[in-house]
Amino acid sequence: MPIFLLHPFYAVTFTLLLIVIVPNKDIRRLSLFGVVLGGMMDSIVHAFGYFTGLFYWTDFGPFGFIGVHLFANIAWTAFFIIYFYYLPKQKPFYYISIAAGVFASILYYNLLLDIGIFEASSRLILPLIGFTVWFSVATWAFLKWSHFVEDKSREKMYPY
Repeated sequence: MPIFLLHPFYAVTFTLLLIVIVPNKDIRRLSLFGVVLGGMMDSIVHAFGYFTGLFYWTDFGPFGFIGVHLFANIAWTAFFIIYFYYLPKQKPFYYISIAAGVFASILYYNLLLDIGIFEASSRLILPLIGFTVWFSVATWAFLKWSHFVEDKSREKMYPY
């Protein structure tokens, strides 16, 4: 099996996991958050890494464009939908969720480095800073944005 087929495999795995553990109504509710804060942010981050030379895909076969692996966006979208679904309601636990997401992402990042389909200038410091910023901003944006979206949907359901 060519190594560039691993990412479609990861994307399918995350998508199946999403379908199995998150109810359909919540997938629909959280999909916009996952696409914007997961998939689109992944594209922006990897385009930045590609242009700066800090990190980049080395073997994405026909599944990439300007240094961005297309299946990685699908996997990150599914991952963030799962992440937002399990995000606790109490503020102190947000930090534990962010730390867990960062830890899991750094493990995944290093797996990609070990397999040889990803190159980076750092194995720990760069991903630690990057994922911490990404998860912190995504969590903050989700909490602010979800209140706005849920208030608007309530207005449509209950206009009085």
